Amino acid sequence: MEDAYIPILLMRHNRPLRGVMIDRQPWVCAREFARLLGHRHPERICRLMDADQVRVVHFQLASGELEAVEVLSESGMYRALWRFSHPENRHLRRWLSHVALPALRDSEAEAAHEPSRCLMAWDNQQVSLLEWQGELWIALDELPRFHRQVQPAPRKPCSWLARWWQGALRAGATR
Repeated sequence: MEDAYIPILLMRHNRPLRGVMIDRQPWVCAREFARLLGHRHPERICRLMDADQVRVVHFQLASGELEAVEVLSESGMYRALWRFSHPENRHLRRWLSHVALPALRDSEAEAAHEPSRCLMAWDNQQVSLLEWQGELWIALDELPRFHRQVQPAPRKPCSWLARWWQGALRAGATR
């Protein structure tokens, strides 16, 4: 029987994407990737791929059971992004390039003295961290944004009509 892989769970907008490293290359669950793309029929996405971009592997679940899963290679993911062009896919591609695929690659890192990426769940989102020399580092653009409280602008003087009205009211009060 073929080896079973223990997938790494990545989250984007509260949707899971399981991925594994096979022969030092990242592969992700095709059905879950299609859902991230917003594809209506996730089972069809594998039909577009060449034979070297899709394969069936077994994921070992937490219960110990094996699940047969179709997975896409990195080139298959980019091909699907190109094929199903949508404005949101630009953000998905950036997330894949800068967070998901580096996290998968670093999950297989052998040397402890080299920096490796890890993901931290925080405030209903995942934050990409760099673990190096026993310390966790975060990129500045990953930090939460703090907005200063905007003070209301000082009131401008009344318009000429309001000043006339106030003058008329004062004149009426003096009569």
